[in-house]
Amino acid sequence: MNERLRCIVVDDEEGAHLVLHHYIKDIKKLDLKASFYHPVEAMDYMYDHEVDLIFLDINMPGLNGLEMLRALSNPPLVILTTAYKEYALESYEYRVVDYLVKPFDIRRFMSAIDNVFSRYPSVKPTILDHPVVLATAAASSVVVKVDGDFVRIMCKDIIYIQSWGNYVKIFTTSGSFVSSLTTAEMEQKLDKDLFMRIHKSHIVSLERVSKISGGSAELDSGEKLPIGSTYRRELLLYFQK
Repeated sequence: MNERLRCIVVDDEEGAHLVLHHYIKDIKKLDLKASFYHPVEAMDYMYDHEVDLIFLDINMPGLNGLEMLRALSNPPLVILTTAYKEYALESYEYRVVDYLVKPFDIRRFMSAIDNVFSRYPSVKPTILDHPVVLATAAASSVVVKVDGDFVRIMCKDIIYIQSWGNYVKIFTTSGSFVSSLTTAEMEQKLDKDLFMRIHKSHIVSLERVSKISGGSAELDSGEKLPIGSTYRRELLLYFQK
């Protein structure tokens, strides 16, 4: 992996290009290689050039963004940038890291970028130049679909996540939310330094774990969660640091 992530913008709106170019230029670990107004042009470029990340619109004339992803045999990571919320669930069939609904500001953009860097620890910046970026890093969040709406949940408020049939139930300091995501999809959204899969059906906030006893993890609330045998060693290693 290169020291900088090679990215492209694919959007049919001039305004979207201007906004993304403005945000990207302040991130030293992003290298904007090209911009395209049509997916076919972007695909033609990608046949001859390595790309790590695409900023991709969905609704475009001719071939739309999701159709472009279906046509790629091995798409890079993707941040979707769209004015339409209804494609969010379908988009997670691909390597979509985040879903930015237009218009989005620098704080929301940086939250998506932080999700990208979490996939590439070797290029994750140690110092971010923009003061707004620092505020965003301290206020990391995830967006999930709950009862047809998109809800932003602050990661610091998440206690644990439990598999709930074909859904996940997210337990937070302010209540619980049921979302139509798999446990694996939810795990990909979370910072691996702060959250850990401790069972096939449980992900826990590490700072909430106060005690490991036998086959269970006791939380600071007194609640006990099961620890799967395949996850126990990693959890013990974390607490022995």
